[in-house]
Amino acid sequence: MQKISAGRGHQRLLQLARSQLGHEFETKATTTDADSASLVQKSDFNQRHQRLAQRSGAPAHADTGFKAPTLSQRAERRERMHKERQQANLEKIMALALDYCPEYVAEMDVDPDWFQQYCDLVLNISNQTMQQLWAKILAGEIGQPGSFSLKTLFLLQRMSFKEALALQKAASLTCRVRLQDSGHIYFGYVRKPSIWQVLTGRSKAVLNLSQFGLTFPQILSLIDLNLLHQIEIESGELIPDQALQLQYHQHQLTCKAKHSGVVLQYYKFTAVGVELLPLLNSQANPAYLQAVKQLFSPVLDFEG
Repeated sequence: MQKISAGRGHQRLLQLARSQLGHEFETKATTTDADSASLVQKSDFNQRHQRLAQRSGAPAHADTGFKAPTLSQRAERRERMHKERQQANLEKIMALALDYCPEYVAEMDVDPDWFQQYCDLVLNISNQTMQQLWAKILAGEIGQPGSFSLKTLFLLQRMSFKEALALQKAASLTCRVRLQDSGHIYFGYVRKPSIWQVLTGRSKAVLNLSQFGLTFPQILSLIDLNLLHQIEIESGELIPDQALQLQYHQHQLTCKAKHSGVVLQYYKFTAVGVELLPLLNSQANPAYLQAVKQLFSPVLDFEG
């Protein structure tokens, strides 16, 4: 086990005691080189710790001249502050939802059981970006009840801010085939063997999505959250000279296969992922669009 600096370790222990117990215990005062070197850091740390201690319900400093609150009183205070923060989160999200509510709404009201589950799930959402996402969900459900399933709500509730950023990045790389709702992230193609290719090898190409901000670990996390399907998808063989229409954000792409046996490879969003995509306000990535055209140029002809 790695030895930890005595000065820093003592300081951390005292801070934990103050936070969890509401008071410090006596200890010998010692001064080390580490203490002197980190006075500024400790000052910043102490200020942050005092704010967290207040949120936990424990006094940040011992009350001089006053009787310290009992353990029960500190627990009651922490519980009260916790409920107040939850109520503040709920009200903040409700207020944000007003900014996203559509002008026209369906005649059907929001299901009361859905709304109760929604309220319970947002109580501990304090990150501003995540609050905006939850506010958009409520606004969307008010506009068209049934737009967001409880399954989607439960998934979003356990999604971290980092995972939400990964979903945002994935959305920026998403194409749709005309008349299909699900999103595709294209990354490669395979040209299945002809007699000549049996001798020369299988023709294929793959695009590294990490250069556009979507890393493989992020893809795995989205798969683990059931936002992307677990396996890479292959399209059916494209019919030569039959138009394939793709929608990449505001860009409409029309292309045709140059050869028979061409199969496109992509990641596909699940039904839950599809529900969340419209909320992300993602922007097209011109570099990705150009790279996809270049990737598919040996097997596809693009119009325009």
